[in-house]
Amino acid sequence: MTRVVIADDAMLLRQGVVSVLHTLDGVEVVAEADDHPSLMAAVDEHRPDLVITDVRMPPTLTNEGIAAAREIRARYPETGVIVLSQYLDADYVLELLEDGTEGLGYLLKENVADRRQLATAIDAVCNASSSIDPAAIEVFVQARAQRPSPIDDLSDREREVLG
Repeated sequence: MTRVVIADDAMLLRQGVVSVLHTLDGVEVVAEADDHPSLMAAVDEHRPDLVITDVRMPPTLTNEGIAAAREIRARYPETGVIVLSQYLDADYVLELLEDGTEGLGYLLKENVADRRQLATAIDAVCNASSSIDPAAIEVFVQARAQRPSPIDDLSDREREVLG
């Protein structure tokens, strides 16, 4: 049984995710939270296998979910964390993964209702792998393709030497 703590300040969204989780075999929601402090208290109390958290929560509504993910992984490395976001923001993903990818996931909220995608993400994260929303990967690939080549900044002489 995969024990899950879920955190989101929007009660309707949180309850929707809980409803989807209840349809998955082997998943048990052990606690819910609506802000960073209550999430950390629930994790400390229940020591779940997985935390699913919103990227933005009170008190500052900035990146509390990412901060919580990093804190949880530092304190309880065996606990996987999936960060949910309504924003397709490469900076959030990079911040989440800057210390490594093991046991971490990033999903867009709009895709959580897809039981298969959520189940796949849960399986990957709980097995020390990672799961990144395909739309986020597409943003990374597009950004990389649009990045100018360092060769473009070379002087004519530098190009000549390089040649």
